[in-house]
Amino acid sequence: MAHFSPKVAQAKRRMAHPVRRGFRGWFRAAFGGIEPGSAAAGSGGAPAGLVRRFGPKAPRHRELLVVLALLVVAAVVCASLPGGWGGSAAAGSSDGPREGMVANIMASISSTPFAPETFADPPLIPPSPTPTPQLTPAPTPKPVARKYSFVTLGDSLTAWPTTGPWPNRLNAEDANLALVNNAGVPGNTTADMLARLDRDVFAYKPDVLFILGGTNDLGRNVSEATIIANLKSIILAARAKGIRIFLILVPPDSYTNMAAPIDSLNAAITHLANIYTIVAIDIHAPLSQDNGTFQPRYTSDGLHFTDLGAQTVANAIFSRIHRLGY
Repeated sequence: MAHFSPKVAQAKRRMAHPVRRGFRGWFRAAFGGIEPGSAAAGSGGAPAGLVRRFGPKAPRHRELLVVLALLVVAAVVCASLPGGWGGSAAAGSSDGPREGMVANIMASISSTPFAPETFADPPLIPPSPTPTPQLTPAPTPKPVARKYSFVTLGDSLTAWPTTGPWPNRLNAEDANLALVNNAGVPGNTTADMLARLDRDVFAYKPDVLFILGGTNDLGRNVSEATIIANLKSIILAARAKGIRIFLILVPPDSYTNMAAPIDSLNAAITHLANIYTIVAIDIHAPLSQDNGTFQPRYTSDGLHFTDLGAQTVANAIFSRIHRLGY
């Protein structure tokens, strides 16, 4: 009968039950005795050992597997470090995915200093000009010209021709003048004209007085001084009434011996007008020839006017006074 021995029993228990090994033992059993970090692992350590044990035999393929294995190891190490992505995921999972994400976003916003954005002002585009309607200004009303009443004082040269003496023609030509009396009397001298001032001139209260006299005075040998004295008296009397006066020079004659006396008298009349600041109107020049006598077309008998002569006188007077507002 065999005897029971405790040592034999202990040996049997060791063989019947698996032996517990540590990590180093497990690693040695799994990888053929290659320990991590040992010199036996050769170049590349444990990953290289794995590759040599289980990987392909071609050198290039083994190198690629070694690189992939190193990448995996590096990822595992990073995840295990404090503050790594593994730790962040774990921390975030404690409060739930949504709350962790919101907390991370808010922490990022609070830690970033706020810099207000500056926006450049948009370029100012001037509005397209609206066309201003062109307003036609209302026509400025012309001032109504004053109508001046006038009287003509003279002899037959003022009264004739009967078909239209120059006072009537001037009245028709000048819209600013209105003839109230033609006081031309055939045969009158300057003395006769002076004698009838009240009846033929002042009674009509004219604004303007035209005086044409002296032809009959020269034909009757009245001195030039007397003629000028009579004309002066007429001027002073009319001026006292506030009447505007125009003196008219004596027209030419058909006789050559009358040219010099007429020129002399006209010079004296012009001088008289200058003394009293009166306008003297020359009708002698447009009617006479170079020798100082009448142009035949302007006289019917060598002394009196034709219709053309009367119109020429009216035109000369109008041209002279129109620029003065008459």
